[in-house]
Amino acid sequence: MNLLSEVASIKLTFSLPQAFKAPADGENETVVEVHADYGDAPMKIKEWRTPAIADGQWDFAFEHRVTAVGVKYRINVQFFHDQQPLLLEQDHLVIVNRAPHRQTVHLSPVGYLHVEVQEPETVAPEEAVTISLHEPDSPDVELLRITQDEQSARSFYLRYDPRQLVPGRQYALSGIENRYHQRIAVYPGLAELVPAARPERSVSWPSLRRWLMAPLRLFTDVAAKFR
Repeated sequence: MNLLSEVASIKLTFSLPQAFKAPADGENETVVEVHADYGDAPMKIKEWRTPAIADGQWDFAFEHRVTAVGVKYRINVQFFHDQQPLLLEQDHLVIVNRAPHRQTVHLSPVGYLHVEVQEPETVAPEEAVTISLHEPDSPDVELLRITQDEQSARSFYLRYDPRQLVPGRQYALSGIENRYHQRIAVYPGLAELVPAARPERSVSWPSLRRWLMAPLRLFTDVAAKFR
């Protein structure tokens, strides 16, 4: 489905785990920020907000203004429900060497961390890699350990219990290939798995007035997804 009707060179499909369901009540908001990563001087390309939250998959587009050279974009997506974040704080990298460009970006709601693992060597289909979630400075202090077979080890959602973790604290992930016990790269290596609670903020009259005067956008194909 398309959230934006404008035609653009870069098209992203944001994907969420099937178990995630958008809240049906309260105040909801989606914020998408796009920055071109130019080292020490990132440039904001686009900021988009809507007073709704999607589940499943949805599309987003922005213009790629530099066509002669490759550009690395950092995409940040956040859902807010009653002003509290529902997604982990992550920058998703999109590297564009040629436009048009299309890519799927996997979002991580609290309790579901999308993990990407270095492709292991050909091993037995059972117990290809072991992924460990642990304290950053103490690999022996494990909070969670799972085993993935070769086919599913490259990209998957790691499910965890947010109630067992400290809000605002970073945790580490590491991986081992089980046949030869060699370490393999895991992304992200560090992640804040429970966002720190945000202080409640009151809605100022200018902000409310701007929101009320904003043009109404109708998405005729997203009724089943947005709440």
